[in-house]
Amino acid sequence: MDVNELYILYLFILGKNKQQGYASPSDFNTNINAAAKQYASYLLGSVGQYTPGRPVAKVELGQNSVVRQNLAPIIYGYNLNVDSTGFSPFPTDYVQTDAMWSIYGYQRIRYADQHKFVSIYNSRIDPIATNPIYILEDAGFRFFPQNTANAKLHYVKDPPNMIWGYDEDINGIPVYNAARSSQPVWDSLALMEIMSRAMSICGIRLQSSAVLAYSKEMQNNDK
Repeated sequence: MDVNELYILYLFILGKNKQQGYASPSDFNTNINAAAKQYASYLLGSVGQYTPGRPVAKVELGQNSVVRQNLAPIIYGYNLNVDSTGFSPFPTDYVQTDAMWSIYGYQRIRYADQHKFVSIYNSRIDPIATNPIYILEDAGFRFFPQNTANAKLHYVKDPPNMIWGYDEDINGIPVYNAARSSQPVWDSLALMEIMSRAMSICGIRLQSSAVLAYSKEMQNNDK
């Protein structure tokens, strides 16, 4: 499903559920991207999913292969350059670490919580010289030993924005222009989940299954 089909579906559902079934391209672009960020946050394990005494979200990265597969479009690889103090800044679109390895040989670089850092740093069983670690700081990663030099990061990034781009006809009506648009990276089922959240932003409560039903109805109407 491309962004034009997504916008048409958005307008179709609005028309079915509200007297005013139109939304400007700007409104659509804003809402669909806010919804995509909500969906990514849900898959990562948003704070709102946690319950007291059970620090595990209902859905989160690493929980199972299905969640990982759904997040795959926004998991990227990146080579980090580590300075002489052991520091490397986050990529500009960084959200969450998926995995960290040495750049050669794929040796795992372990994450260490700050409150456990001293004991891990001084461990004689797993010395950091042969089993490197990293901690998170406000602006990036801190590696130990400090001469790590390079690391391979796999991370979850912010979803790239979907943009319905257009030109205006002689009457000032927006006409879709693929060259001015940015297409979704998500598969069709994920887009149904995202559309469900976009409709919620508009005050329309729909499950993704209902969005899918609207999509099929719209396709049948076009035949």
